Amino acid sequence: MLLEAKKLSNIFDNGRGLIEATFSIQEGRILALAGGNGAGKSTLIRLLTGQEKQKSGELIWQEQQEVRYMPDDVNFPPMLTATEVLQLLASLKKIGRKEQEEVLKRVGLWDVRKQRVQQFSKGMRQRLNLAQSLLGSGRLLILDEPTNGLDPYWIAELKKIMLEEKGKGCTVLFSTHLLAFTKDLVDDVLILHEGKVLATGDLHKVLEAENVATLEKLWLKKTKL
Repeated sequence: MLLEAKKLSNIFDNGRGLIEATFSIQEGRILALAGGNGAGKSTLIRLLTGQEKQKSGELIWQEQQEVRYMPDDVNFPPMLTATEVLQLLASLKKIGRKEQEEVLKRVGLWDVRKQRVQQFSKGMRQRLNLAQSLLGSGRLLILDEPTNGLDPYWIAELKKIMLEEKGKGCTVLFSTHLLAFTKDLVDDVLILHEGKVLATGDLHKVLEAENVATLEKLWLKKTKL
């Protein structure tokens, strides 16, 4: 087990947020944090990445972890090139030029590495966002809505990258409202709806227990939509 959350809550003035969430994250697996808009996914990620502190409950890490993190959106300096952006971020992590180059190739931005970010499409900026999260050796990779702005080809490539990270022994947690994206990818699931945990655990066991075939059907059953 990587971490355990017990009645984790962070509720905002508008009533949204996370409400007494209890779950665990297993090491070396891919976990889908699934739910619609306003479900509490981003709130949970901010708690896991230390951007916010829970108002109640416990977040128990089994050991200190270096977290690699891909936010749902990043405003990169528009006048910098892709290479310069990675050089800047890599310097903070003391990561060498060779790894920076490998990451740019991995996300398909090597040929445009000298272009300024202001010339990038939304999908290219999202891939640069992915690239910065792949820098380093942290064994927990958190991706917040990583498919945003990606075309079908790069959504498929994103799946490959996530599976490669798992193959290296990394734990991957990603949030999504595109439930079909999780097919043939995830080991575990954590479904949130209006700030509450509807289901959590091994995906196949959860589906079997609920007598449904897909995550989409499970979500519809749980939310009664």
